[in-house]
Amino acid sequence: MGSTSISQDRRIQRTRETLHAGLLQLMKEKPFQQISVQELTRVCNLNRSTFYLHYASVAELWDEIEQEILQGLCTVLDQFEQHDLCIAENVPSADETMIQVFQFLADHRDFCSTMLASNGNSGFVRRVMDVVRNRCLGIWARNLCGAPTYLSEYFLTFVLSGCLGVVEQWITTDMQQSPQEIAQLMNRFILTGASSFLNQK
Repeated sequence: MGSTSISQDRRIQRTRETLHAGLLQLMKEKPFQQISVQELTRVCNLNRSTFYLHYASVAELWDEIEQEILQGLCTVLDQFEQHDLCIAENVPSADETMIQVFQFLADHRDFCSTMLASNGNSGFVRRVMDVVRNRCLGIWARNLCGAPTYLSEYFLTFVLSGCLGVVEQWITTDMQQSPQEIAQLMNRFILTGASSFLNQK
């Protein structure tokens, strides 16, 4: 690839990143459905024609942001083997898995703050929970000492709701704890909740 093509690709990437950041900034004030292209380009100091070179609408831009975040989260989860997601005492890889997840959330703080605010998209939060559920349910069911499937499903629902609450509290308090600290805390909560199953014979 020539230097001109590389330079052009970088400009395209910078423009997209600027639009991403501008939209998240505006969504602190209103839902994306109420944000116009004119308003967005004014905040980003770009021309409307530049916007339309990349996107057909603000909705398309927002869809791209959501997809990038969702794909990034899937990548974090996919890099771990199934045994890394198990529920068990003294499993360093379990902490490492959770640390990577919370580090990803910290790296995308603005997006997470927007999602948890009133202007966020609750549908996206449900999609994230579905991704985690699909990856963890079968694994956790096997680790819950043969508990009936419906109990595993209830437990995972409990964990996901609790994780969402912890993430919300962590973000609204300006992430005062490190991803390592909050991940280890979350793992302790999960192990405590699972103890009645883990102790069954």
